[in-house]
Amino acid sequence: MVISAFKTFCQFIGIETNRTSHIERLISGLTTCLAIAVVVLVTKWSLSTDVHILFFASTAATAFLVFTLPHGALSQPWPVLAGQSISIVVGVSFASVLDSSLMTAALAVGLTVILMHYLGCLHPPGGATAFYFVVNFEHINVSESVVVFIVNILIILALAMIINNLFHWRRYPLFWLNRKASAQPAYKDASSVEHFNVEDLHQVLQQQDVFVDVSLGELQSIYDAAHAVAKQRQRVTTPKKAKRRLFRKALAN
Repeated sequence: MVISAFKTFCQFIGIETNRTSHIERLISGLTTCLAIAVVVLVTKWSLSTDVHILFFASTAATAFLVFTLPHGALSQPWPVLAGQSISIVVGVSFASVLDSSLMTAALAVGLTVILMHYLGCLHPPGGATAFYFVVNFEHINVSESVVVFIVNILIILALAMIINNLFHWRRYPLFWLNRKASAQPAYKDASSVEHFNVEDLHQVLQQQDVFVDVSLGELQSIYDAAHAVAKQRQRVTTPKKAKRRLFRKALAN
């Protein structure tokens, strides 16, 4: 009874079972540390004001994503580069037209999220970037800060493409992993695919030694919904195919 209640509580607050290896966990931490260290050195060497320390709130979060969740949708090059760039543009624009108040920063972050949605480049650290450029607009050299910030993001992306691909179970960008998967033979008949459960997902993730930023329950629900749609499509298309065969046979006779 107590154990069941505890498991239910863990599910309620969103505790996911992380079955990645100790090596993968160490790699995630060490590579993130390396990327941030490089960015720190570049930033301290490039900028002339102490306000630059606030850069690291956003760039550290970007480094976390690309090295800890290299296969995540929010970690790919387009969301990272476009998401951060949009955040800079919105933050600087709002501060220039309005002011550097916290309310303006909130408006800038909100618009940034909307634009990211429409441009397909959701990247959470961008919120901190927009906020930073609004509240610190009057205390920084904007052009200098923008250049250094973009350089930092490019450094993180370059390191991610180099370091992540040193390990065969990590592929960055995700394009390389998808390309490998597309080479595998696919099932032509949806009904031939057996249903799987959460434990099967756990086993696959353990074999691939990767942590995904989607809950396994949600992943399975997506699969279940797609499986139901495929079966429905099969029920609709099968009679049509049968009718076409009968029609061709009638024409032949």
